[in-house]
Amino acid sequence: MKAIVGAVLIDGAGGPPVSDSVVAVAGGVIQMAGPRGGNPLPAEADKIDGSGQYIVPGLIDVYPLAGAPPSMTTPEEARARVAELAARKAPALHVGMLAPAVAQAAGEAARQAGLAVVGHVSTEAGVKLLVANGASSFVGMIADRDDLDPALVARLRDLRIVFAPALASFGAAGELAGRNTHRLFAAGVPIAVASAGGDFYRETQLLVAAGIPPLDVIVAATSHGAMALHQLDQRGTVQPGKRADLLLLSANPGEDIRNLVPARRMTAGEWQR
Repeated sequence: MKAIVGAVLIDGAGGPPVSDSVVAVAGGVIQMAGPRGGNPLPAEADKIDGSGQYIVPGLIDVYPLAGAPPSMTTPEEARARVAELAARKAPALHVGMLAPAVAQAAGEAARQAGLAVVGHVSTEAGVKLLVANGASSFVGMIADRDDLDPALVARLRDLRIVFAPALASFGAAGELAGRNTHRLFAAGVPIAVASAGGDFYRETQLLVAAGIPPLDVIVAATSHGAMALHQLDQRGTVQPGKRADLLLLSANPGEDIRNLVPARRMTAGEWQR
């Protein structure tokens, strides 16, 4: 068992940071996480001094690739694409703007295969179409109007549909995309992070610039990313039973999101070089 002792724990679930924490891992899985006083360690644990450092979950990029996902022009193409992804155990089907019949076929096939449907959008109409056909998360942001439909926003919030805005990809429309990102965040819609082939850390900084507090951006970069990919039962927070993907930081990311760059990284319980 490895145990990081004395660090400040920011667990990704959205609660307050835990000072003087202990996080213990064994077999690639988190065994305990919380205040040191309430979590006694076995004598044989390999203890790592985390004093003055910060622990956060491993970061999750909802869409690390550049460019739009492959297009699908017929229901048959949509079903074939889902079958291909399911065969290789992909976590999600990424779709762009689709004709209504194709969107319906893609959504039905993805539900049957247990795949998350991630829509790539920039318009309110595109969001409405894909939500109606089972999208559970989005890469991109509504950037064609400055007055979001309140009924749509309420539905996004109530269904816990996740938005990863990919703000760096918007260029001239970035200001409007940033405003709408903050509007969704303020309404309670979960925000995640997608680099879309760019710099993940830059994307977290753009979310802060859009008005999202750093601690909420950490949630966006961890648990909300796992939620978007239907993997929250496996990763995204520092909690017992989750995979031991951890970052050890040398400064407080809750004060400055630029501190999110790790000093050390653990993947599945092993330190990476």
